[in-house]
Amino acid sequence: MNTPISQLITMPEGKTLEFKRDISSPKNIIKTLVAFANTAGGLLLIGVEDGTKGIIGVQDPLDEEERLCSIIADHIAPRLVPDVELMTVEGKTLLGVEVYPSGSSQST
Repeated sequence: MNTPISQLITMPEGKTLEFKRDISSPKNIIKTLVAFANTAGGLLLIGVEDGTKGIIGVQDPLDEEERLCSIIADHIAPRLVPDVELMTVEGKTLLGVEVYPSGSSQST
């Protein structure tokens, strides 16, 4: 991630940037990551309010990171290996998931 996180949060969501409040809806997260992999790649930030872009952070960041990685491993084929990173913004921890374009089509 070359762009500072504080700058990313000010940018609009689009084909390569998506915000999610949490990982309570794994199906939507999987769809987003697969779409990124099948196109130009992208960045998913978890712990940011979708509409307002308010930074809420994630509870138990290490547990959430592990859960997210399990969801990705169990539901996406061929295997997708994004960069998952913990980031701190305004004293709150976010999960950043960077997906690179895939050479082969991903599916859920």
